[in-house]
Amino acid sequence: MTNRTAIHPHLHALIGDIATDVPEDLAREIECALKEQQIPPSKPMFFTLLDAIRRGDGEDGQPCTTQTLNAHTLAALGRSLSALNVVLDLLHAAEHTRMDGGADEQIGDFHRNGLLLAARQIAHAAQTGLGDAITAVGKEPG
Repeated sequence: MTNRTAIHPHLHALIGDIATDVPEDLAREIECALKEQQIPPSKPMFFTLLDAIRRGDGEDGQPCTTQTLNAHTLAALGRSLSALNVVLDLLHAAEHTRMDGGADEQIGDFHRNGLLLAARQIAHAAQTGLGDAITAVGKEPG
């Protein structure tokens, strides 16, 4: 069986999985028309955003620019990342115990949710510190 999504990417991007129900001759004509319009096949939003994250785009979707950070901010970021690493290690162990351990060996939802909230808060603190540092760097006379 041929992968019609790969054969007709523009059509599939336009109408989704229903493109497999379009008769082959009609699908081919629509695909040709879409190619003539030079409309690139779009990716789902999730993959578009994932690609942007991999390229290093900022939260606002704009490309990140190189910034110089001071020693205090780097130290604070280092501490935040170390703390986040510890919390993630605990969550990892908790998840393995949840999957493979007995009920009496697990930490429970309350503590697991507490670790998740701690991880989010630590990441937020690091992100805020980084944002403040970038703002401060941008305001330095230069």
